[in-house]
Amino acid sequence: MTTSPGKKNKRITLEGRKKIEELLHENVPRNKICEIVGIWRTTLYRELKRCKDAYNAEEAQKTYGRSKNLIDFEIIGKKFGHLTVIAFANIYEKRSWWRCQCDCGKTCITSRKMLMERCSERRKLSCGCVPKQYIYKDQPLPYEEACLRKYEDMLKFRKIEGDCWEWTGYMQNGKVPKTSFKNKGLTARKCMWMIYHGLEWETNNVYTTCGNLLCFNPEHLTCETPIKRQLWKDQ
Repeated sequence: MTTSPGKKNKRITLEGRKKIEELLHENVPRNKICEIVGIWRTTLYRELKRCKDAYNAEEAQKTYGRSKNLIDFEIIGKKFGHLTVIAFANIYEKRSWWRCQCDCGKTCITSRKMLMERCSERRKLSCGCVPKQYIYKDQPLPYEEACLRKYEDMLKFRKIEGDCWEWTGYMQNGKVPKTSFKNKGLTARKCMWMIYHGLEWETNNVYTTCGNLLCFNPEHLTCETPIKRQLWKDQ
């Protein structure tokens, strides 16, 4: 492995390390070794520091990248939660990624850090089948119970002002009372209208008959626009 003095290699292969070992046995000056192999003097210094006694190419190759570049192939076959490591996938963003097989039969790719640090008895890793099975198959939450829980939760942010229930929770832009239901952001008025009438789909805009924009009292809510209400009152 001989390169021109102008080119410097950042990484040294096993062939280059054997060349360094051969030149050191011949008592070649270190400056000359750097020119022949095509490396910097600091690189040669780090190479000589890898071996305690005399420089050995095989030992230097084994100790190269032991800390951050080493791939732990010993985790192949081990089980982490519901995942069993079956093969090495790739190195991405300084992390090693592994192909795992779940107990359900599907395969997925996850990082070694996730397997070693995030997996526990309380949180067993899987390909995603366990959370889905728990939510949608084994213990589905009835819609009526979800509405009741949301209704009780919204009452915690109620401030009674006369006949109105003023919203004291999150306000979007400091004006619009907002909440969430079924992982979807809704206004407090629309959310109360849906759970009060048992609607599983999102309705149109919901207005207040009292004129208080912070009110979410179900008796003060309507889907009629203010113009239609005025026309109906006139009739």
